[in-house]
Amino acid sequence: MATPFAVSVVTPEEEIFSGEAELVIARSPEGEFGIMNAHVPFLAALVPGLVTIVGGGNRESYIVPGGFLEASGGPDGYHVIVLADDAQGAGDIDAAEAKRRIAQAQRERDEDVDERAEAGMRAALAGPELGRD
Repeated sequence: MATPFAVSVVTPEEEIFSGEAELVIARSPEGEFGIMNAHVPFLAALVPGLVTIVGGGNRESYIVPGGFLEASGGPDGYHVIVLADDAQGAGDIDAAEAKRRIAQAQRERDEDVDERAEAGMRAALAGPELGRD
């Protein structure tokens, strides 16, 4: 059995989960990863999908549209904090609705990336003009 550690899942409005876990599973742009107690300090952007918390024989999953996961240790022990714009228990909605929400969050993320890329191109194109009198 793995050593438990503190886990929190929070949104700007509320704390969705606070408790102990032996494993946290999430997905970043680089792929799925798992965090156990004493993992090296870690910060990851999360992509739309599930964050799963495993501990004490229980497994709870939360649907997040993205966000960040921070894992670190300190004098109070090891902890993982998931910061998300929104989070809902996967068991609170049916599978079709969960898939729809994840797909919608992925579309919104892709649109955001496209808008940032376009803004970057515009800034690069305007760059030489900015230095002229």
